[in-house]
Amino acid sequence: MSLYDVNGAYDVELRAVTKRFGSLTAVDAVSLKVRKGEFLSLLGPSGCGKTTSLRMIAGFEQPDEGEILIGGRDAVGVPPYKRHVNTVFQQYALFPHMSVLDNVAYGLKQRKVGKSERYAKAREALELVRMTGRERHRPSMLSGGQQQRVALARALVTRPKVVFADEPTGNLDSASSGEVLELLRASVDELRQTTVMVTHDPRAAAMADRILFIADGRIVKDISESTAVEVLAAMQEVTGR
Repeated sequence: MSLYDVNGAYDVELRAVTKRFGSLTAVDAVSLKVRKGEFLSLLGPSGCGKTTSLRMIAGFEQPDEGEILIGGRDAVGVPPYKRHVNTVFQQYALFPHMSVLDNVAYGLKQRKVGKSERYAKAREALELVRMTGRERHRPSMLSGGQQQRVALARALVTRPKVVFADEPTGNLDSASSGEVLELLRASVDELRQTTVMVTHDPRAAAMADRILFIADGRIVKDISESTAVEVLAAMQEVTGR
């Protein structure tokens, strides 16, 4: 029995998870726990295994070995749409033919939520990400930062157990990146939204409650509540750069 089953403390748990691609071991016996309402960042250089770890938790990849638990339940083999999780991608992934409001409400529509209720919830989510007044806009009418805010609202509106953010600021300028990170932080604080973010940027990682440094498919350092300068120093120590 996991600790989640005892006291509801963990929304995500990995137990000795390994993923191989041919002769390459991308993730090597990784174990971690994400507390309910925690903002966790997986930080490391390209190719270190952080994105593969996230993709396995989200259900886009399956492990070769080990266990993955979401909300205390075995998630190995369970497709993403049945895991009660949502992902914010680097590329926004909005439907170009839909309005902002319809994009955000789409997940609720798929869950057969009534029209008035889903639109009310979508408007609440847009208010949370400071996009009120743009409900009728199409994605092409928005800046990159605004599109990513809509993508975040869409991820939050169904109140998933976990939100995954895969390099969510990778396509944004510095100002827009800061705004999106602040909104991720706010969703954790206001909604107790468990969030796991993958990034290679120490400044972005510093927004999280806890940072796991990944190198060569393994967790090599675990730090909490650190400034960007401290995170950068720790990353240089870990990578030797």
